[in-house]
Amino acid sequence: MEVDDPTTALLDGATELTLHDALARAAARQPDAPALLSDERQLTWAELDAEVNRVANLMRAVGFAPGDVVGFMINKRPEVVIGFLACCRMGAVFAPVNYKLNLDRVRDQFQTAGIAGVFTEKARDRLLEGLLPLLPNPRLIVYVDGPGRLGESHYGMADDQPSTFDPGDFEATPDTICYLNYTSGSTGRPKGAQTTHRNIQHNAVDTIAGLGFRADDVFLGMFSVFAHPHELFHRSLLLGSPFVILDSMNPRVIAEAVERFGVTWMMAVPSFYEMMLDWVRPRDGSGSQPGHLADVSSLRILESGGAYVGAETLTRMEEAFGCTFLPVWGCTEATGVGLANGPDPAARKLGATGRPIPGYEFRVVDDKGRDLPPGEVGELLMRGPAVTTRGYINQPEETVAAFVDGWYHTQDLCTMDEDGFVRFVSRKSEMLKIGGIRVYPLEIEAVIKEHPDVVDVVVVRAEERVRGEVARAIVSTVPGSGLTVRGLQSYCRGRLAVYKVPRIVEFWQEVPKLPNGKIDKQAVLRTPPDPTRDEREG
Repeated sequence: MEVDDPTTALLDGATELTLHDALARAAARQPDAPALLSDERQLTWAELDAEVNRVANLMRAVGFAPGDVVGFMINKRPEVVIGFLACCRMGAVFAPVNYKLNLDRVRDQFQTAGIAGVFTEKARDRLLEGLLPLLPNPRLIVYVDGPGRLGESHYGMADDQPSTFDPGDFEATPDTICYLNYTSGSTGRPKGAQTTHRNIQHNAVDTIAGLGFRADDVFLGMFSVFAHPHELFHRSLLLGSPFVILDSMNPRVIAEAVERFGVTWMMAVPSFYEMMLDWVRPRDGSGSQPGHLADVSSLRILESGGAYVGAETLTRMEEAFGCTFLPVWGCTEATGVGLANGPDPAARKLGATGRPIPGYEFRVVDDKGRDLPPGEVGELLMRGPAVTTRGYINQPEETVAAFVDGWYHTQDLCTMDEDGFVRFVSRKSEMLKIGGIRVYPLEIEAVIKEHPDVVDVVVVRAEERVRGEVARAIVSTVPGSGLTVRGLQSYCRGRLAVYKVPRIVEFWQEVPKLPNGKIDKQAVLRTPPDPTRDEREG
């Protein structure tokens, strides 16, 4: 998609900018224009630039040095973005910490990444106590919500720092590592992809140009603060457009914020948009009294990642919201979105994951690395300047396995058609072999989701003593549903081969999710199968 001339001019040479240089450019070009919007405060580009300088000066004053890895264990608040850019400016490496993981996982991240200090909140003190042996310098524990009992520094100390910054002897380049972008850990141990300024800027340029993001867009990202936090602001940073930071997953709160801030572009998982529908004023004026519902007519794009989007969902969302629904696919190693199904409705295929946006190349290969013809299932490989080919920090074996000859091996099983549209089939690790036949959980999930009583579903492998590997479905239903195991299996038998029908069906109150909105399959697998489980009867 072509973008207007002002946008094109701003993207020219952008991949040669560091993130902090892009911030300085935005502040110089439009100092009084809105930048960071939140309920607590709103900053112009000049104010954001000055606060980043003060925090960078504070970091240096308390003892952080260029190259230090700085952990951030804080909620989604303005300090996430300010801290990210302050790390870039003074030469440190920003490392988001998933403080919802257990202590052993968090300790592993600290040790693997070599985290020197943290920005934290008082609410994290119980977790922080278990990490203190790894943080010997209390000055490098910075509380963002006032003085705290486990460290000696706090964010308010930045008020006494200069609003300009002298980099001294350190000078970052576009190829300097500035960020450890962590995988979700949904398939095992989280890995920190070593991400450079250039990786981030390339993804920003590619998605702005490929998706049609504009300089007048107001952006709201709903993903977790420790799941690709650069995507909360990286496109807006290049174009000098406003972005909204809100620490809420309440659909009513978000719908009201869309109206209050005039949000034009959202990024969320499909299920979140479903939840928002109860709080959105219909475009045709039907429904409840307007005063009880939010006016979200400012929205023009609903970017949707993290889960499969079927044709029915896409059509229904566009009709309900009255704007373009844009399915995308991305990953940590791609530094964001790499495939998109749109945004032009005339150039998309319903049910497809998407096709490459500019800047990325994709292949589908067999187990020997040979390219497969259109329509055949194989592993999806990708490359491009946004791909984090530096690999994972201090995880050499995982790096060697994932990055081969410049190509990232996604472990996703997909097909690609003659027009370059990719369709996701399964994760390699999640493929089932039932009676020696390959079975892909996504196919089963797509059928079950079509049942009118089903809210959400995930299908995983299980073992039976006689049959061996079988499909196990975890299902959540609408309130009051009388759907039974036999009823759902009968429904599936009319739409699937018999061997694909889940042998085990369990009804849970809700399918567990990770903070980024993706289904937490590890949480399901940790729970032993129980064909009699029905939480709805409790």
